[in-house]
Amino acid sequence: MISLSSALPLLVRSLVQFTVAVYVLGAQPVAAAEELLVHVLSAGAPVSGASVVIDGVTRGRTLQDGSLLVDINGLGAHTLAVETVEGTVNARFTAGTGQLVDAIVEVDQKAVSLDVYSRTEGIKDRKAAAEGTLKIRVIQGERPANQQAIYIAGLGLSLQTDSAGEASVTIPRGRYRTQVAEKTANLRVVGGLTRLVILEIDEARESMQVATPDLEEVFVVASFDPAGLELNERDTTNIVDTIGVELLARFADSDVAASVVRVPGVSVQDDKYVFIRGLGGRYVSATLNNATMPSTNPSKRTVPLDLFPSNFVSQLDIQKTFLTPMPGESTGGNLVINTKTFPDERVRGMSMQGGYTTGLTGETIFVDSLAGDFDFLGWDDGSRSEDPALSVISEFLKSGKAIDSETGQTFLLDDFTEGELRRAGALLIKDGFDPAFKSASPNANFGVNFGDLFLLDESELGVYAAMNYSNEWSKREDGERYSYESQGEVADNFLYRQYTNTVEANGFVSVGWNIGDSTFEWNTVASRVTESQLERAVGQEGDEFQALLRQTIQWEERQYLSTQIAGSHFINDVGSVVFEWQATLSQADRYAPDRREFDFTAASSATDPDSLKAQYDFQKPNDQQSSLFRGFMLEPGTIIRRYDELVDDNADVSADLTWDVYDSGASFGQLRTGFQLITRERDSDSSTYGFNVNQVRDDLLRTSNLLVSDVVYTCDGESSRAGCEAGGEGGISSSPNTGLVFVDKTLASDSYDAELEYNSAYLMYDHTFDSVWQVIVGGRYETYEQTTNTFSLQGAQGAVQSVIDEDSFLPSLGVNWFISDDHQLRLALSQTVARPDFKEAANATFYDNEFNFRVRGNPFLQISDIINADLRWEWYLSEVDSLSVALFYKDMDKPIERVVQAASGTAGNSRTFQNSDAAQLFGVEVDGRFEFLLGDGYDKTFFLAFNAALIESEVTAQNQPTRALQGQPEYTANLIFGYDNIGGGQQLTVLLNQNGKSIADVGVSGQPDVFLEPRLDLNVVYRFNISDALTLKAKLENLLDDEVEYTQGGQIFQVYNRGPSVQIGLDWQF
Repeated sequence: MISLSSALPLLVRSLVQFTVAVYVLGAQPVAAAEELLVHVLSAGAPVSGASVVIDGVTRGRTLQDGSLLVDINGLGAHTLAVETVEGTVNARFTAGTGQLVDAIVEVDQKAVSLDVYSRTEGIKDRKAAAEGTLKIRVIQGERPANQQAIYIAGLGLSLQTDSAGEASVTIPRGRYRTQVAEKTANLRVVGGLTRLVILEIDEARESMQVATPDLEEVFVVASFDPAGLELNERDTTNIVDTIGVELLARFADSDVAASVVRVPGVSVQDDKYVFIRGLGGRYVSATLNNATMPSTNPSKRTVPLDLFPSNFVSQLDIQKTFLTPMPGESTGGNLVINTKTFPDERVRGMSMQGGYTTGLTGETIFVDSLAGDFDFLGWDDGSRSEDPALSVISEFLKSGKAIDSETGQTFLLDDFTEGELRRAGALLIKDGFDPAFKSASPNANFGVNFGDLFLLDESELGVYAAMNYSNEWSKREDGERYSYESQGEVADNFLYRQYTNTVEANGFVSVGWNIGDSTFEWNTVASRVTESQLERAVGQEGDEFQALLRQTIQWEERQYLSTQIAGSHFINDVGSVVFEWQATLSQADRYAPDRREFDFTAASSATDPDSLKAQYDFQKPNDQQSSLFRGFMLEPGTIIRRYDELVDDNADVSADLTWDVYDSGASFGQLRTGFQLITRERDSDSSTYGFNVNQVRDDLLRTSNLLVSDVVYTCDGESSRAGCEAGGEGGISSSPNTGLVFVDKTLASDSYDAELEYNSAYLMYDHTFDSVWQVIVGGRYETYEQTTNTFSLQGAQGAVQSVIDEDSFLPSLGVNWFISDDHQLRLALSQTVARPDFKEAANATFYDNEFNFRVRGNPFLQISDIINADLRWEWYLSEVDSLSVALFYKDMDKPIERVVQAASGTAGNSRTFQNSDAAQLFGVEVDGRFEFLLGDGYDKTFFLAFNAALIESEVTAQNQPTRALQGQPEYTANLIFGYDNIGGGQQLTVLLNQNGKSIADVGVSGQPDVFLEPRLDLNVVYRFNISDALTLKAKLENLLDDEVEYTQGGQIFQVYNRGPSVQIGLDWQF
């Protein structure tokens, strides 16, 4: 097994020492200046003397070469106005702190081309960046300096001037430190532009300055090619939707899962699990900095994206069509998360936020009575952990033998010793069942981040670190839950309420080093989400139709640790060959100690279930409303304590080579090849303990207070309890005839281990013909060997092994037609695969927290093969306005779905997985983004974005009618309104989201399907820049409080409300 417990602290400690060393050695941090470069042209010629106005303030006039360099005050949105004799040209741009902005203004066309980018970029970003040409003329004294060496830092590039003292180079746009005669100047390269720069060196070589070229020289060399500036989504090879830093800030979403719902065809379940075009789970892959991520939740196939705060992220890409460099399981899509590495300047920030939820904050709620010293950090200090003696006692009882720890002698258990062991075990698990009550505190969030960029002798070093902490409460109120017999008769019939305290603690550290033609990165992520959840339910159970009170307590810690080293390298001088690699060690852990459950039941003749539902007060302890409870007893078979821990250890190594094999201007070709090696090991351990009592002694289980402590207790010399007088019976005992005794309820199949070897290699060629047609063709070969070991449920519970050993060849073809500068059409055909996950293939149970029921894997699942077809038309009306329409189709063989397990009554509330025979999915999605000016200037704008997808599917399965695919919504829709007042520093965003009806679980053997009904969600986000350093944020969430509803057979299966909430906070950059 790969162990990160010792490796990760060592890596982090080394990282800190390395960062401190940089400061000690005196590396110079970068100070932000001259972020905006404006070039004004008319008919291709520079325009001098043009007035440049930024945010309503005149900042200067262009020089003879048509350029002006100015600082940008404050991050966020800005307005640009260029005034010439030919008129005024306006534009709007958004830049982060220290970012560089190139603005090419063509006054004769009334057009502005903008490029916003980071001051320091790695090889991968530079490879994708627009290129510009830099013409350098070196003059020493009054003569051209021929044979003069020019060194460009960051590229490792050396030039030499000719007899005229000139040298020329075409390189990615950006700012470069240029060294001549041991003197340094910062020069700017602009995408699509040829610039002349004159460097003057005095005779003594003691100083150097950048001189402005004469006007006639500028006329000779100035040129602009607008095609040199790229647009991310527009220039991708496949169908991609992108959320950048600006939109992440605008949406004010705390994590990645909340942000991706703004993308067409994307929905999120349980606030963390992503569905793309109606497909989730095994059909969606996720990568973090090119490393494939495991899931940290055994109840879901996908990665829970609430683990990743949005302030760690530089960009989110949702790739909806498969290309061979992507994982083969990207049927629905591939979610690409790229974290921040190089800051643009020194960054120091702090954020604080408080929140209030109606009907929850400040109200009395029920909570776990067991509490540890570090609960506020989401870290159990051992208060809930399994006592090691429990497994020892259990082993002695199973074997009928005990071992003396001092002598090692083995002896058989007699009745007395066995009874005392059962009594001792019961004492260890008796506490913590009855809830405590407290007032719900306001939600609180806190975050800090730091970043800096250092210029070393011949390299650049970037450091970025961030930490976030949040402590929030959520609720499910007015909850109803039902189950049904096959003919639709009501079985279970409950009212319930649930409270959850969620604590998140995340840390991220990244170090990037640019040296010559190479970029090296070191990324370390630590993310934890802890949920303390307690649910109480009252009503009627569906087996014997008795009145019931049920309670569940669960503490769950989900953790993801990852450390990665990565590199990108220009292999040749012209940069046409790039080699990228990464190696990642990660560990995903789910620790759920001490899940506690119990039921109290009473015959309906003693307590009417309907009356109990109508009068029960969830906010009061049971002993304060004992008049409601008549004839109740504790069900001994239901009271359990379960301890779970699941650990995935992962190693991921990949390498990619990109070669620009052909370039003749309008036609060019690129070859990509690479491999990925993934190994994963899972150890899932579970143990369940409870109590036993002689079935005829139900008198020992009765209580009018419905407190577990009234039934499960120990006298220990106490005589005040009824069962504690001399000769009394009840409470914990050494015999099931006189009280409750310890019993191990663990099934051999509850635990399992698994391992995976997943290796792949791909080849892809991308060719563009005359800037009109682009053809991308490739193939990916994957070898997949997964072994899962568990045990049978029947008979002797013998070993059961599930082995999936299959190789797959996955081809892809893409054709893009660039109809005009504004229109393009994309066609994509591919084959992908869906494979059962560890938990799906293991014959073990786990809990689904949405419905609070058990799910069991199926060791006989098969791999599903999928054919995909996509067609998308895109219309770019302007730099900010666009419209696209897409059609998509998927043909699936043996799709894997979660189904209702065939059983009656309460037992029907369990789930498993099965292969259906076949499925087809098809749909259409539309996406539009438009911006409207309010008034004459560009400082007030109205922003509108909308996207929607209509999706249909058809599944065929044996002995089932044709239906939709499990998890596929009938539609997804997002509507976003935005208002920007740049001069006033205000921004308002209104976000509407709704997903159509979808099958949550498939009904089999006559059971109806369980559907998730449509729900409309409305959020409002407001931002106000109090100053350049301080921003006020407010977010109103779930304003409509539309209920979350599941139905089965047209009747309510589950329904609840979560309540509106408000969050207010401050961001401080200092």
